[in-house]
Amino acid sequence: MTKDVLESDKNAVKLTIITINYNNNEGLIKTIESIINQTWTDFEFIIIDGGSTDDSLSTLNKYDKYINYWVSEKDKGIYDAMNKAIQIAKGKYLNFMNSGDFFYTNTILEEIKSNFSNNVGVLYGDAMFFCDEWDDKLIKMPSTLTFTHFLTDGLCHQASFIKRDLFFKHFLYSLEYKIVSDWGFFVYVLCKKNESYQHLEKIICYYDYSGISSVPENIPPGLLERKVFLKKHFPLFYDDFTCDVNRTFDRRMQKVIKIKDSRFLWKILKYWTSIFLFVLPKQKENDWS
Repeated sequence: MTKDVLESDKNAVKLTIITINYNNNEGLIKTIESIINQTWTDFEFIIIDGGSTDDSLSTLNKYDKYINYWVSEKDKGIYDAMNKAIQIAKGKYLNFMNSGDFFYTNTILEEIKSNFSNNVGVLYGDAMFFCDEWDDKLIKMPSTLTFTHFLTDGLCHQASFIKRDLFFKHFLYSLEYKIVSDWGFFVYVLCKKNESYQHLEKIICYYDYSGISSVPENIPPGLLERKVFLKKHFPLFYDDFTCDVNRTFDRRMQKVIKIKDSRFLWKILKYWTSIFLFVLPKQKENDWS
């Protein structure tokens, strides 16, 4: 290996952080501040805004000197915006820290930066889920991933670092799915193509649980998208997933959506949910391992 090649590899961008935003100026500020205040800053920072009509554009101009590339224009949705960023990113690994989400500490990238020199396909950590309706809750990911895990769960996108090459080796995020395209990508590359992965054993981020894939009314269409994806790529497992979903989720989620239509009943549900989460035993370190 020549000296020029070694020098080129040494100077290569190890990480690109991508933020997608649309009319969420308050969340955008929180996310940008979290990123630019990291103690390790040797990364590329890209923001794709979907043509916001709030104060997001003013914020982008204010923080312009900290951002390697940003654009504000209409797109076909969150995954179209992500694909735009993927195609211009220079980093070996990509992290999607969307507006409203933010890093767990200002030192977390410093703590894990050595992993960006590896060739593992997907690096992923744990996440602290937060929402106005309840206290923060730690979601600890398993160190060994299985297909069963993805049937009912997934990886936190914001707590993951995906090798950019995987998107061009396999595919970009499919615009066929509006809610679960990132979940589908993880399932495909890890369960079907056996790409390598590593659990970082660190809390990477705070994840805003009021996002598109988490709000109650989006759960049924999200489950339907999962069914479509599995039928296409994992037909032998489709019936197992359908049985589990029909038995566990569909009926209950429809009830939740109906309750949400009633302001009074929705307040009652949120009240009792908060109490339940408060008395729920704290998760042990090995619960997900």
